[in-house]
This record gives sequence, structure tokens and C-alpha cells, in this order.
Amino acid sequence: MKKTLIIGQGIAGTMLAWSLRRRGCSVFIADGNLAGGSSMVAAGIINPVTGKRFVKSWRFDEFFSIAKDIYQQIELEFGISIWEDRPTLRLLGTPEEANDWAIRCVQPEYADHLGETEDAGAWGAFLKPGFRFGLIRKSARVKFPLLIDTFREKALQEGIFFEKSIDYQEVENLLLEYDRVVFCEGWRAEANPFFPESQFRVSKGEALIIRFREQIDRPTINRTPTEMIKKTMLLVPMGHGTFWVGSTYRWHFEDTLPGAEGREYILGYLHEMFEAPFEIVEHVSGIRPTMIDRRPVVGQSKLNHKVFIFNGLGTKGALLAPYFAEQLAGEICQS
Repeated sequence: MKKTLIIGQGIAGTMLAWSLRRRGCSVFIADGNLAGGSSMVAAGIINPVTGKRFVKSWRFDEFFSIAKDIYQQIELEFGISIWEDRPTLRLLGTPEEANDWAIRCVQPEYADHLGETEDAGAWGAFLKPGFRFGLIRKSARVKFPLLIDTFREKALQEGIFFEKSIDYQEVENLLLEYDRVVFCEGWRAEANPFFPESQFRVSKGEALIIRFREQIDRPTINRTPTEMIKKTMLLVPMGHGTFWVGSTYRWHFEDTLPGAEGREYILGYLHEMFEAPFEIVEHVSGIRPTMIDRRPVVGQSKLNHKVFIFNGLGTKGALLAPYFAEQLAGEICQS
């Protein structure tokens, strides 16, 4: 049986390993837990519309059905809960936004995904007045940390996971032991010599974990919202009264650490949205492996046919990873 070594175990490496294994392929994983990885700090959001014009995501319906099916297969296999269907309350701050939203809602290709609502539900006790509201129905969250940690623990138990960083100079020797090497190394792939044609444009993202403080004179605030909510910032319920808030985009950065500038940027938008006080529980950051054309890079190296890449998922890893992992796993197992 041919042996495949996957370098990197973020969401791309995890999903590829799962897809290969279910085809009966022999898989090994190496991950050095290097700084700046984005998978463990990402919220794992799936959202059908993006941008100021509320445009439907590329091939959303196709990718969504496959993603949900595969994540739920993983839930059954490992006995964990990683998929959450979570509607999103979209804050509309201007008449123009509300009008654009209303137009989208009646278009046939958007009708199943978007709607309007007069009620902010449990979020109403937290928000500043003056917003109108849209509703995103087919949005979801995938619990990346639980998925990645569970898969890693199983791989450790089976002796197929190595906590090790791999230098590019080692690949030729590794190919004496493994039949194929697949790079799922995240943002560091911009320096990968086996894929010089790949055009990365990595970005640093920061997020806050917050908790709203109770207000004695407003007892309704004790209702904990279950929907996600978005304006410029997205808030995601994480359990135990905490919310993930993000994120920022920085195309030029000196390190992988969270910083004061990112923190203040997020706080500025939070204060525009909410009048309820809150406290910061944690400040996190990661480097997104984004491509210039915003499409994943998946396939075989032109310099070495035994070397492959699965990368460039950007902000849509939860949606794209299952589909492209399946495509690449099929290609690898047939090669």
C-alpha cells in the first residue's frame, strides 16, 4: 500500500487525512505546531453571502451540501459534535443597506438563504437602537479546534502523527520512505519551492473572545443569544456565555502575535454595534493562507510529481475544505 505523508494538520491537513483514510490509503502526518496557524483560532464559519453587496459565495450550494454531509459523517465516526446550523442576524445600518438586502431576498437564487425580520430576538437587549435586520438562514459553524484535536489524538494513538517541522530540503529523503508528500502548511507555503507559480497573498487576522456583563437594571440581558450576528464584525456564540468577535485583515505585518492596533480596531466596531458592556476574555491571531485569486491551490507539483499541495482556503476553510479534500484524495489514491 502506498504511503502518503501530510505536512501540516490544520483544517486542510485534517480533512485530507480523513478523506484519504476512508479510501483505505496509508496516511502519516507531521506538524510542528508552528506559530501563526489560523485553523485553531478561526471561528469556522460558513456564510452564503459576503461583502457589502451581499453576493452569494462561489459555488455555495454545491460546497455546502457536501461540507455538511462530510462533517456529520465525521461526527458519527468520532462521537463528537462539530457542526452547528446557526442562523445569522445581519445588522443593516443605513436605508441603502436595507434596500439592497430587500432586493436580494426576492431574487430566486437568494430566497432560500436570506430573509428579513423585524425582531432582533435575544440580541435586542444588547444592541444600540437604529438598526434594521436581515436574517441569513443557511449559515453554520464548524468547531475546528475540537475536530483537529480529536483527529490528532486518534493519529497519536495509532502512531501516525509526528510532532515535527519539515524543512523543504528533507523532502527528497522523505520520498525514499513515502510515496507522496502533501503540503498543507498554511501561510508558510508562500515560500514553498515546489510550487513557485502559486500566488499567495497572506493576511494576518485577529479576533477577540468577549463576555457581556450582566446589567442589573436590564434583566432581559440574561437571555443568551444563540444566533450569530454581523455588521462589520461577526460575533459567534462559543458557549459558556462567550463570543468570538472578528476579524481584522492586515496584509503587512511584522509578527504573528495579536497587537494593540487589531484590538482597538475590533473594539471600535463593537462599540458601534452594542451598548451593553462587555469584557475581553482573550485576544488571538493567525495568518490566513489567502491566494491572490481567492481560489484554493490544490494539486501536483510541476517540479516533482510525488509532491502535492492543498492550501489557500483563506476565510472559507470550513466550506471549501471537505470538497477539495475529497477531490485531491481521489487524485492521490489513483496516482
